[in-house]
Amino acid sequence: MLLPDFIGNARQLGYKRRWIGMILGLQLCAVLFEGAGISMVLPILEHIKAGGDTAKLAEGSQLWQWLSVIAASLSVPLNLVTLMLGAFIAILVRQVFLLARDVANNWVRVETIRRLRNQGFHNFIHAALDYHDRLQAGAFVNEMTTELQSAVSAITSGITFMGSLILSTGYIVIVFLLSPSLTMVAVVVLLSVAMLLVKVMVRIRTIGIQVTEANQQLSRFLVERLQAVHLVRLSGVEAAEEASLKARTQEQRDRIFDQGCLLALLGVLIEPIVLAVAFVLLYVAVTSLQLPFETVILFFFILLRLVPQMKEGLVQRQAYLGLLASIEVISKRLTELSAMREPDGGTRLLEKLDQGISFKNISFRYGSAVAGHSPAAALENVTLEIPAGTMTALVGPSGAGKSTLVDLIPRLRVPQSGAILFDGVPQEEFSSASLRHAIAYAPQSPQIFDVSPTEHIRYGRADATGQEIEEAARIAQADEFIRRLANGYDTPLGEGAGRLSGGQRQRLDLARALVRRAPVLVLDEPTSNLDADAEALFREALHHIRVETDITIIIIGHRLSTVRQADKIVVMEAGRISQSGTHESLMKKGGWYARAFAKQHEETPLPALAEGRK
Repeated sequence: MLLPDFIGNARQLGYKRRWIGMILGLQLCAVLFEGAGISMVLPILEHIKAGGDTAKLAEGSQLWQWLSVIAASLSVPLNLVTLMLGAFIAILVRQVFLLARDVANNWVRVETIRRLRNQGFHNFIHAALDYHDRLQAGAFVNEMTTELQSAVSAITSGITFMGSLILSTGYIVIVFLLSPSLTMVAVVVLLSVAMLLVKVMVRIRTIGIQVTEANQQLSRFLVERLQAVHLVRLSGVEAAEEASLKARTQEQRDRIFDQGCLLALLGVLIEPIVLAVAFVLLYVAVTSLQLPFETVILFFFILLRLVPQMKEGLVQRQAYLGLLASIEVISKRLTELSAMREPDGGTRLLEKLDQGISFKNISFRYGSAVAGHSPAAALENVTLEIPAGTMTALVGPSGAGKSTLVDLIPRLRVPQSGAILFDGVPQEEFSSASLRHAIAYAPQSPQIFDVSPTEHIRYGRADATGQEIEEAARIAQADEFIRRLANGYDTPLGEGAGRLSGGQRQRLDLARALVRRAPVLVLDEPTSNLDADAEALFREALHHIRVETDITIIIIGHRLSTVRQADKIVVMEAGRISQSGTHESLMKKGGWYARAFAKQHEETPLPALAEGRK
């Protein structure tokens, strides 16, 4: 693990240098007191061997001369009790620093996870819509949960490894002072052993990549199937989907199991190897170097303390390498999201609409060219005027470009050519936030959380008063059914507002859009999922909006009976405007609208059964 690479990975995840410096600084303080405490073992052994004759010890030892000076300055006797008490206090202070290190490390870990999740979600909701079009929801959820935890754990393991390295270095310095020759022998032998473990370390790194991929595949599968549970049940493929899930969970289990086994093997191998090395060094120390007994004892006391540190350090290093794939995945996602952030737009604010919205020769294509072939145009040279204070309906067959045209208004998508003007001012001069604040939107399928009607309507404007909420509900023809609920406007609606009918959900969501008091209201096929009675109630709500407000209404219509009262009906086919006018004028002209309206309002008798058929 190279330090520059580690620092780079840590910074990619938002770790601050001062955080890492603080943790390692606390570790260094702990090491210093650890060294002081361990170093006291030698004078304790020498004191015991000399029978407590400190004067004799001070005659031939610089260490004992220092200890005598320190004891005199503190006005304490230099005896076995004070030596042991000094060692104990040093170790106790070390523990305080270790506690502070662990607390700091834990805080940095959870704070980093919090920040990264907030950053990921922030970048996600501000990313361009075409990036959302190709984003895999399952992969993103997995990255913000499992992979994010793993990535931060990798950095934590890296910091722990460096802490173990600092402590091991401290031990090596102490034993080097005791016996430079024996220390050099030990370092050479331990490095040779480490080289033998390289193959296991490389394998752990490879499996770490496989674990990340298995997690991604499982999350994608689960999110897709959870969203399509009705399709799975109605298609009768439950057994096939269960088998597919079992294959993925087995793959995930096998990869995680292999990773755990290799880490366990590494942990098991280190200790006996190091102990074998210790016995070799003991033999060398006694037979070849002929070191004093107390020096040999202290040397191997330190070596035995060094063994678990080396083991922990190697395990943490391998954990870091095994989780590098998670860091790469998170960093790549955050970089992509940042690069795909929507532009903020200009500085103008769109507060009202006096003249209208103009589309001038608008063309738009999804995606990018592949193998020299440009994608088909969703919109081609569209020119359209939407007067302020009127109702304009966009109709046409599926894939005609209606929804794409509407997405261009709040700049969710940007056309490749042409211009969009608000009261004659180019769209680019308005801030994106201002555009979206000026446009209220009601989708075909309302997104209603497990909240009360008041809370849902207020989602359209957080500072709306109770009176404004009720007024919006009244205009949307939702006030009456809301008051019939158990607790009226404060009644919990359940997940997805399952206690309401489709028409009630649509009108409640319309109230949310109206409370915003935006100058433009966009309705995306609001009655396509409603029965005849619910559609009639929605048309009545639409009539109230037109009578009681001066909002500019843009409605994408699937049921043409909903849009027949529009001031202008725009027919779109294959990304172009083929016709426009009132209901009456379009019926006279013929064409797609006249044919579609006739089909929706005619009653076709069922064909008679063939004679003799039973």
